Amino acid sequence: MHRVVVLGGGWSGLVVAIHVKSLYPSADVICVDLDFGGGLLRSEVVGSYLFDVGGSHVVFSRRRDVLEGILSLGGEWVSRGRASFVLLNGTFVPYPFENGIYALPPEKRARYGLSLIRALIEQRDERPRNFREWLLRTFGREVAEDYLIPYNEKIWKRSLDQISADWVYIPGRLPLPSLDEIVKAVAGIPTVGYREQSVFYYPRRGGIVKQWEAAYRRAEALGVRFLRERVVEVKRVGGEFLINDRFKADRVVSTLPLNEAPQIFSLPEEAFKVARRLDYNSVVVVGVGLRRDAPQRHWIYVPDKRYPFHRYAWISNYGEDAPPGRSALIAEITVQRGQKVDLEGLKHEVVQGLVELGELREGEVDVVTGWLHEYGYPIYTLSHSSDVGNLERFLREMGVVPFGRWGIWQYWNTDRIFEEAQKLIL
Repeated sequence: MHRVVVLGGGWSGLVVAIHVKSLYPSADVICVDLDFGGGLLRSEVVGSYLFDVGGSHVVFSRRRDVLEGILSLGGEWVSRGRASFVLLNGTFVPYPFENGIYALPPEKRARYGLSLIRALIEQRDERPRNFREWLLRTFGREVAEDYLIPYNEKIWKRSLDQISADWVYIPGRLPLPSLDEIVKAVAGIPTVGYREQSVFYYPRRGGIVKQWEAAYRRAEALGVRFLRERVVEVKRVGGEFLINDRFKADRVVSTLPLNEAPQIFSLPEEAFKVARRLDYNSVVVVGVGLRRDAPQRHWIYVPDKRYPFHRYAWISNYGEDAPPGRSALIAEITVQRGQKVDLEGLKHEVVQGLVELGELREGEVDVVTGWLHEYGYPIYTLSHSSDVGNLERFLREMGVVPFGRWGIWQYWNTDRIFEEAQKLIL
């Protein structure tokens, strides 16, 4: 193996490049992307306020070796005890909801506790037909209808019976209720759910982009080369690949969006038809800088459909960048692909919504800014599994290895991407 080219320079591309170069030190590993800026792991300073412009991202893992592997890439980190909530009818219920109901009045604890216990008793072996069915079966009607269904309809912008439940089986993707913890919560006893995320890590200063920068520096130190160029065409020529008609590779790993693969790799017409079925949401992130300290909270889930954002986060509580008397938060809004976005209008709606929720007063607002990201969330359509499998097959038959959240269209956190990269064998 002489030259390996990794297409894409986001988190997925960097951890793959590091892994390949570590496995094959003599290989010429090149990472190709038009913009080496962190992708969704990007941070910006606007008017002295630091924002993570791709949304709320933190580092945690159910596997200690994966967590230590990410942290060992470099940089300074701080650990935080999670202070996250579901904002339900004006009450901050500690996250995850099934553990946090201890904070509710007795009648509501009984309502949601019965919902969760009935779901556990009535569990069935057959796989649910769709995501809505999975929510009802797993959490019961009351928890599902009051919280999880409206919340997920806000994120996915689709009827949940048109979304597959496959993604909920990704290990560590979602917290699941436990009978012992539900009983304690109904009794008003605090418990900690989703334990692997209960303590998370975050760069001490500079925002989440420092996670990406640490990986970039590690790759560079190992001898990975970086080429700033948009990938428009990859051909198979004999036993080699020709990229943009300019340079060759013996092996190619693609973290580029899978729906763009047929065009880039000149796949058969059938692949174009399959790719058109892949669906996704874009995401808008609105940043608000305030002339006051933040409350002692991290991220908050908002199922109430009167507000455009499904989640907001006091990002200034993550690291140590905020000076006294200043704070920053970000709010996340999903948008169906191709939908026209009124960024100024959304910025106004976010501020007004946060005022209505009592999280801020307009006189405290110093900065309001926003960003639109084309690729935010892959959608697990009912044909997702077969469609992704078929496109992967086309690429692997060509000798291309697809990888990453968008490269194989999977809803993976950064820890899962790091974990899967360590398994990659070329």
